[in-house]
Amino acid sequence: MFDFRSEVNFLKPDIQIDFNEVCDESTCYQSLLSQLEQRYKIKQTNIELFNGFSSSIYSLLKYLNSKFCYIYSPCNLEYKQASNNLGYETRLINRFENIFLPIKDDSVVVFMNPSFLDGTFYELDKLFEYWASKNAKVIIDETLIDFCGKTSCIKYLTEYENLFIVKDLSKFYARKNLNIATVFASEKSIKSLRKYEPQNKISSFEIKYLEEALKDKKFSTITNSIYIKNRIELEKILQEHKFVDSMFQSNSNSLLIRLKNIDSNEFKKKLSKNGVIINTCLEYDFIDEYFVSFYVGSLNNIKGLKKALNAF
Repeated sequence: MFDFRSEVNFLKPDIQIDFNEVCDESTCYQSLLSQLEQRYKIKQTNIELFNGFSSSIYSLLKYLNSKFCYIYSPCNLEYKQASNNLGYETRLINRFENIFLPIKDDSVVVFMNPSFLDGTFYELDKLFEYWASKNAKVIIDETLIDFCGKTSCIKYLTEYENLFIVKDLSKFYARKNLNIATVFASEKSIKSLRKYEPQNKISSFEIKYLEEALKDKKFSTITNSIYIKNRIELEKILQEHKFVDSMFQSNSNSLLIRLKNIDSNEFKKKLSKNGVIINTCLEYDFIDEYFVSFYVGSLNNIKGLKKALNAF
């Protein structure tokens, strides 16, 4: 079977781990902060680590404690779930139509960049100007930015006090169950956020894995190069197919396709009969029955898809 459902990097970093040499949690924690500082060009005092992506979202939304939460969607559904569970008035903004819809003063806003499903990378200068005018508390999710090598919003931290950059490190560093996420923010915000966080909250074994992955200095460059090449090949195959109406311009590890003359369930069934597994996207906001998503995979997977598409 050729599977296009996984968000996790299909490439693996060069890792040599002896778990008998894993250090104690406090020492490991500081060592990992040092490596993240080097990798992402940000001071350790601007970084807080969390025991998983969900934990980072809930902790951050609890800390920000506003009335309204605006989520630019489609977006990872964990944000909407957390916002609703924590008692926010959750409002969705359709990215496909108008990202400049008005928001209430002092609200929380959530924006994934590159975006979820379609992989679009947005230049956010104008939005930051608007968010600043509304005194918004801004969460930018950059989980997927390492797949494309675009410029991070870290540059805004010195001028925007209410900015929080979230990264789920499991996706890029190729370990589905890696329960480490980061929040980058101003030193003042990190100090305040840290007051509510336990010490030694991350497994030393998971820290060791991520440390070793970060030591592979070529991994990021190789991943970017291969993903660009494979994404172009995947786009080419899909653009030529009779059931594909259009696709979004992706800068990341995913493609969002709009179909014609067939709905997503029927398209999925046809591919499944020919050994290809994909996601339909109906559970996501502002997505209808004519959308399907593909996560970029190996050339072998892409060749399998081409054969399957040619069969119908």
